[in-house]
Formats: sequence, structure tokens, C-alpha cells
Amino acid sequence: MFTFLIGMPRRRPAPAGGGEMRSIVVRAITRAAYGSRSGRRRRGAGKTGGGARMTGVLVRALALAAIAAALAASAAQASVSMCDVPIAMSDGTVLSANIFLPSTAGQFPTILTATGYNKDAANPTGQDCEASQGIAGDEPGLTEKGYAVMVFDDRGTGGSGGKWESWDQRTQDDYKEVLSWIQAQSWSNGSVATTGQSYMGITSFLMAEADVARVAEGKPRAVKAIWADIPMADAYRDVTFQGGSLNASFIPLWLGLVSGLSALPPASLSANPEEAATLYLEHLLSNLEFSGTHVVGAALGEEPAYDGPFYRLRSPVVRARELTVPVVVQGGWWDLFQRGEPLLWESLRHSADRVLFMSPHYHIGSGPAMEDPQLKQKWFAHWLLGVENGVQKTPHINLYPIKGAHWEHFTRFPLPKTNYQRLHLSGEPSGSGAISLHDGSLTSSAASSEGGEEAPLLPASSPCSRETAQWTAGGASTSACDTNNVTYEASSLTYTTAPLATEMKFTGLITGDLWAKLSSTDATLVAVLSDVEPSGASNQITAGFLMASQRAIDPKLSTYTKYNGERLMIRPWHPFTKASQKAVTPGEPTEYKIEIYPTSVIIKAGDRLRLTIGTANTFSDVPSLPTLGQELGGTITVLHGGHYDSNVLLPMAP
Repeated sequence: MFTFLIGMPRRRPAPAGGGEMRSIVVRAITRAAYGSRSGRRRRGAGKTGGGARMTGVLVRALALAAIAAALAASAAQASVSMCDVPIAMSDGTVLSANIFLPSTAGQFPTILTATGYNKDAANPTGQDCEASQGIAGDEPGLTEKGYAVMVFDDRGTGGSGGKWESWDQRTQDDYKEVLSWIQAQSWSNGSVATTGQSYMGITSFLMAEADVARVAEGKPRAVKAIWADIPMADAYRDVTFQGGSLNASFIPLWLGLVSGLSALPPASLSANPEEAATLYLEHLLSNLEFSGTHVVGAALGEEPAYDGPFYRLRSPVVRARELTVPVVVQGGWWDLFQRGEPLLWESLRHSADRVLFMSPHYHIGSGPAMEDPQLKQKWFAHWLLGVENGVQKTPHINLYPIKGAHWEHFTRFPLPKTNYQRLHLSGEPSGSGAISLHDGSLTSSAASSEGGEEAPLLPASSPCSRETAQWTAGGASTSACDTNNVTYEASSLTYTTAPLATEMKFTGLITGDLWAKLSSTDATLVAVLSDVEPSGASNQITAGFLMASQRAIDPKLSTYTKYNGERLMIRPWHPFTKASQKAVTPGEPTEYKIEIYPTSVIIKAGDRLRLTIGTANTFSDVPSLPTLGQELGGTITVLHGGHYDSNVLLPMAP
């Protein structure tokens, strides 16, 4: 089962028997109070004769006596569960939430998660009311630490009504109204922390940003902290498109996941079949409509293929600078959102307590253990309960390099005192033994004479590479392909250093500056950095992508640094709009600045560094049909030396 964008919850011990007994009783009461699941009476039920009524009273009295004894023995273990709690939105749509409260009476801060993956995916008929029923990522174990825990289905998913439009304005308005609803509850003290993995990590940011809008409207602040695991920053650039081409390996799987889980019957099925049938049909139709419109439109090169208001609205990074609350972002060097997780941290300029963790792992699974395994609980305890535990002293930047041995800590990202080094492409054979169309060299000095190597523009490449594993969220990971890109390189051009005399370490933002001539009006450009072992195994470190016709750069949104008196562009920002798209003039040398996604890696002495230039990336990178038609049958000539100094700019760690 794919767990990308889902945040599979960790298993937690169940409460002791008495606590479970109390939970059952409270569930029965709260369901009746909120009109949820078992509390709804079936039509025609409730009419019995007098004898039967008296027998029922006696049975209930005996049962309650037994329950009372159990409660007295284990009240400390108890928790209150309320499932399918209806929350009415201002447009009449009703959202569905599961809420778990501490056993003691009082007002509590809320740990809040919004999911699009059906909070009751493991309990679709609604027979039970338990936490962690699927992939929503709720954390009911926190209830006995003094928190209310709440998870709700985004509109158009799970048990919630309405149409799913993937974080459209109406959904983000829902977040404002849900926060106000929480603050109005008798069990709430008004404070909220948003949390979750992947989809739920994204909604953690979107809910906090919605709260900023609430505060601007004069409402009391709700969100006091965020803990987001593997969240997206940019809805266009991080994963939906790569350099202007549709990510065809992940997006169909993700849309299928949302649609598939929404295709499960709503949890109200057993209590209210008529309502469940209506929601079920509404979900199916809206998901098909949304998926079909945007995937087909992107494939045909229509409006969904370009960045614009649709993607800006759904990108947490656009409004991240408005956040002032403490934030933790956890990400991975091979995660789906590798590009965006450090960028989110950078964008949180007004959050004094912003923390980033990055380590080598895919979207599925986890990286090396954190130095403090209790940090998340401490984070909530300090910012929601006021516990003085020193969590505010957590280093702002925490990186575990690829092939590293421990966590490293810094004050900011990109790292202070980074030394930038250019490695230049050369046509001279490297002697690395690479099986490629041509294996040139990567050198510290640029060649004085101009040259170049030609390669065909291909519609496909070998899928045996780390890229396939990464862009399927780790779902297609295999030990043979993850650690050796040689079959991908066979249809590409490679440029490799001599064996390293000493260890090399680079951390940060990387830019590929490529000069090339095309025989066509467009091309897909893929730049891959790999660590080549003495055995010849080529282990991908990171990669970047660019559609040649989308080479335009917005200098105001690009990232620069000053180094040795030079203003260096270390992260080009391509608009990817229809207006910015410009066909390539065949045969004309053209410069392409490729954003290679950030990383941190240690390359051992004796290994080599390789830059691979490819023209396809099966299955993840698929140009629109019009672009593919322009590419077919064409060639690319990668230029170097003289005026056409193709190079890769590396951030050498201080």
C-alpha cells in the first residue's frame, strides 16, 4: 500500500480495559448529543411493549452497574471519543470530525489535523469510534497529556459533504470556520497546534495561514504552533510539474489515492444509509471532475499546464512569510518535496522559532532517528501548555547528510560561510568507464576552446534509477536501481571528475548553467548529480529539470548570494507561465539555468562526482503532447569552453 502523501500513523498502545469501557460509554452519549453514527435512530425503531420495556430497564441497570465498577477502577486511563461530529459551514456544507478529549473535565488546547484521505478509511461502515483508523495521522495518545485531539475530513472527502477541489478558496475558508468552531467549544481553551504528514502537513500550513486571515478580521488567534512532516511548499514546482513538465509518476497515483479513499462508503453508512449514499455519489463525481479536468488539461498543454492563480492559491510558501508562530518542518533529501521543504523554512521570515530537519529518505519511511525522540511532544508542551522544557533552544537548521554519520546543526539555510565552486564541463574523456553516449570531464577550470557533444532528444529513458524511486514516493524503490543510475546514463551525456584526492562535502542550493544547441524548438532537460564509486556504481545524489522553452528567469524571485565580490544566482526562479514560454531557435546557442534541488552529501576520497545531462525521465517527467511533438526526432548539442562555459555551481560546506 502506498503511503506517500498520507502520513501513516505510528502504532500506539491501546488504553487499559477500564479506559476502553469508559470510552464506549462516553461515545454513546456524545454520539447522541452530536447526532452522529450510533446516536442516530433507525426509522421505525423505539416502539416496544411494557414487559419488554421493563426487561430493558433491568438489563440496562445491571449493565450500568458493571460499567460503573469498571470506571471507578480505571478512571485515570479513560478518554472521551466523539466521532462524526458535524461542523456546519457558512455555505451549508457539513464537515465531519473525530474528536478525542482527556478523561478529566476542563478546557484544553487542540492538536488539529485536516485530511483528504478519509479519517475513517479503516472503519468505512462506522461501527467503531476509535482513533488512528486509517491514514489521517491523528495522535490520540496526547489526550492524556492534556490535549484535545481532532481530525476532520476536508470537504468532498471522507464523511464531509461538498466538492473536493484540492485546497481551493472555499476549502481554505472552511479552515477559518473550523478554527472558530473549535474556539467556541466548551472543551477548548482556544489554542491550537496544527500537525500532520504530507497532505496533512500541507494543511497544517494552510490552516495556520487561514488563521492569519481570521486575526486580520478581528478574531482571536487560534494556531499557536505547527509541526509539519514532509510538507509541500509550491504546488506547481515541488511535485506537480518538474521544470514545466507534468510529473506523471506521482500525480496520477495521488489523485487515485484521494479518489480511491473517497470511494469508500462514508462512515455514516450504518447509521444513516440515505445520507451516506448522497455523500458517496457526490465524492465520486467531484473527484472525477477535478482529476479529469486538470490532468487532461496539463497533458494537452492547456491552462493547467502553466503556473498561475490556481497553483499560487494552493502553495503554502506564498503566504508563509505572514506566519509568526513557531514551526517545525521535517523533510528528506529524496522526498517528493525535497525542493520545497528548505524553501518553506527560508520563507518563514517572521517566525522567530522556525526549525528545519532534513535527512536522506523517501516520502515513504523515515530517516535517521532524531537526537531527541520526545521533541515533538516537548514542542506542543512548551507552546501550548507553557511547559519550560528548553525546546525553544532547538537549533534552527538540523541536517543529516547523505552518507553522513550524525546530525549537524546550523543557524540558517543556505548555510553561512558557504564556499561556492564551479565545476566546468569538458569534452575530454574522464576515464571513469561510464557507459554513456559520451563521458566528458568535470574540471575546476573552464576549457579555453569551444566544443560540444550531441545526443538525441528521447521520448523515454531507463526507469531503473533513484529518480523513479523518489517520484513514486519510494513505492518503486529497489536496491539495484536506487544505488546505480548506469542504465539511465546509457542514453545520456555524462561529465565526470577525476577520483577525489580528499573528501568532498557540499550542502545547499545548486545551479546547472548549461549552454546548448537544439535542432528542435523545445526539449526536456534533466541534470543529475551522482556519486560514482570505484566499482563504477553511480549513486544519484539529486537532480533538476527544465523544459527548454521555459528557460525565462524572473530575477526578482531568484535567489542570490555574494561570494568573492560576485553576485551569484544560486536558485533561478522560472515563471512557467504561458507568457514566459518562448520557443527555442533551432541551431542557436542558448543558455539554460537549471535549478538542481538542494541537498547535503559527503563524497569519499577516491569516489568521483558526475553530472548527467538527459533528455527524458521515465516515468516522472512527461512533457505536454504539443511539446513532445516538437521534441521528437530532434537533437541537443551540449556546448562547453570559451563563450559557452557550461558548469555546475556547487555549495561547498564550510
